[in-house]
Amino acid sequence: MKRAAEITLACALGFAAAVGCMTGDVGETDGGSSGGAGRSGAAGNTGGAGTTGSAGTTGVAGSTGIAGTTGVAGATGGAAAGATGQAGAAGTAGRGGAGGNAGGAAGRGGASGGAGGASGRGGAGGSAGGAAGRGGSGSGGAAGAAGAAAGRGGAGGGGGGGTAGGAAGATACNLPTHSGNGSFTWYNFSQGTARDGNGYRTACGYYGTANGTTDTIENIASMSPATATYFAAIPGTNGFDSKGHCGDCVQITGQNGTTIIATITDECPYGSDGGNTVCGGNAQGHLDLSKSAFDRLGYSVGNPTGTNWRYVACPVSGNVKARVKPGNNNEIFIENVVTALMTVTIDGANASRTSYGAWHVDKAIPAGAPIVATDRAGRTISFPLTSTAMGQNQDTGVQFPRCQ
Repeated sequence: MKRAAEITLACALGFAAAVGCMTGDVGETDGGSSGGAGRSGAAGNTGGAGTTGSAGTTGVAGSTGIAGTTGVAGATGGAAAGATGQAGAAGTAGRGGAGGNAGGAAGRGGASGGAGGASGRGGAGGSAGGAAGRGGSGSGGAAGAAGAAAGRGGAGGGGGGGTAGGAAGATACNLPTHSGNGSFTWYNFSQGTARDGNGYRTACGYYGTANGTTDTIENIASMSPATATYFAAIPGTNGFDSKGHCGDCVQITGQNGTTIIATITDECPYGSDGGNTVCGGNAQGHLDLSKSAFDRLGYSVGNPTGTNWRYVACPVSGNVKARVKPGNNNEIFIENVVTALMTVTIDGANASRTSYGAWHVDKAIPAGAPIVATDRAGRTISFPLTSTAMGQNQDTGVQFPRCQ
């Protein structure tokens, strides 16, 4: 677990040794959990879906509004987020179909939806399916990716339909609320985070690397205003009692007016877990930020008070990632999620969350074992564990829908 230091105006103190810092610095130390390193893979989530969008091609057949309707099929192509599916549906933009040629475009659009399937993969990048839930609304409907192409193509005016459909398919995030006096300190890996091969391991089990005081973590929110260098440690005690926030995201607006999103990947320990009195003194409002995140907010002093922050959906890119914990063939990490996970079943057995973020069952997990994960919003994804190789990121091929 992270060993954040006790903050003074001049130094940060870790569990086992004192770490010096310059006056005014707010250093924290960190000792993450052990585990295996891995490389993150980028992939998209709605590729295949967009293909259904080719159904939109039938739109060519009906230059009447019907073509736009078939755009629904193309829209279903945006299904990865469920939202885009609805979006294209609004592709009823028979308005486009009405244009005859536009309707034809719809068909082509739908077909482009198929190509947009690639956009689905790029959807991870924010267009088509990836940004679907959010995009299914606008991106999809307007950007012309995946199902959106069907909505937009299927009806030149499908953009509007896409937005409506996207909104209809979105679900509430059911995020925790935070309202109170926020405060921030910063830390970096070199101040005490547990080493893991050539990198580091956080309390939630995430793997990261360091370049000076710029630390980067795999499988966290990385689409603007988030980056792989923006993450946070949340106060925890009694065996990391706040581990349920691993994978959640927080939005912070800095002194300079800049807004960022950071992923919770670590613990700022106090009480039975450590001696960080700053975290213990404001357990409901304090965040220990990565140095990159803290610097981006423009605070001139370390540990500013009178600030605030809130939980938001994570702007992740690509699909959910799974990784078998090195040394434990009965435990896996599940990362790159839209909101924190609440329950996981592995090969039919209910898994429990360990204090270091892994999901645990009582027997070895076989290759091909079905895994079902449910997030805060009650949405569920299912995927097989494709390999029992330890420490390797596995692209699950699926992602949770966006939420609002």
